[in-house]
Amino acid sequence: MTRAGAWAARATLPILASLLSTAVLSGCGASPQPVGPAGVDGLTIPTPNPHPEDFAGHAENVWFPLEPGTQWTYRQYLPTGFRTVVATVLPRQRRIAGIATTAIRWQYRVHGADRTAMIRWYAVDTAGNVWWFGQRVAPREPRLDLLAPRSWQAGVDGAEAGLVLTATPRLGDGYLNAAEPGVVERRSTVDSVSSTVVTAEHTFRHTVVTRDLSTLAPLHVVQTFYARGLGMVAQQDTRVLSTSLSLTRVRHR
Repeated sequence: MTRAGAWAARATLPILASLLSTAVLSGCGASPQPVGPAGVDGLTIPTPNPHPEDFAGHAENVWFPLEPGTQWTYRQYLPTGFRTVVATVLPRQRRIAGIATTAIRWQYRVHGADRTAMIRWYAVDTAGNVWWFGQRVAPREPRLDLLAPRSWQAGVDGAEAGLVLTATPRLGDGYLNAAEPGVVERRSTVDSVSSTVVTAEHTFRHTVVTRDLSTLAPLHVVQTFYARGLGMVAQQDTRVLSTSLSLTRVRHR
């Protein structure tokens, strides 16, 4: 269970030329064994026919908390400045492809008001793995994920739910986050399970790092950092004109 209360980062520093940096990553010895096309440890990824019994119960993922009411506040650095982005776990579930999913609403702040950029739906299976079941992207708002900028929903037009993060991330694991040809073709590979990430606001240790790609956006390579009990704490798009996201505050219900 996530703890109650609130966590706030230290006072923010001026925008850094390089927002994110990592210490020496673990696993620098022998290369990890390749993961077969069937997925991680026998999982079928993406999943064409999710079974409700596989998502029954109340399993949680410490790297990707989905407790209703949890709210993350990020600072997003852009080539032209920065903006505040707020992600909130909504209380009402939605059934997608026969599975009860939990929504995270992503908003950005303009003149003190929050405007919704997208809503994403996730579900945790009985083993604690987090699956992505779809998203609705506001048509005229900024794109917060350039690797998956379009709306899609598992079970509609051939779209299939994919894996976001396993309960126990393993160095070298790779998997599709979601699949609908021409709409969403996002995938992740676990690059580290014990990394330190330094942002303008805080230093996060022992984080899981994924390298995220899409065949539909080949110029973008994204690194995403997850901290135990907090969720996503930082993200960086390593394209030439870089954008970065760093956690400044998390509030639990």
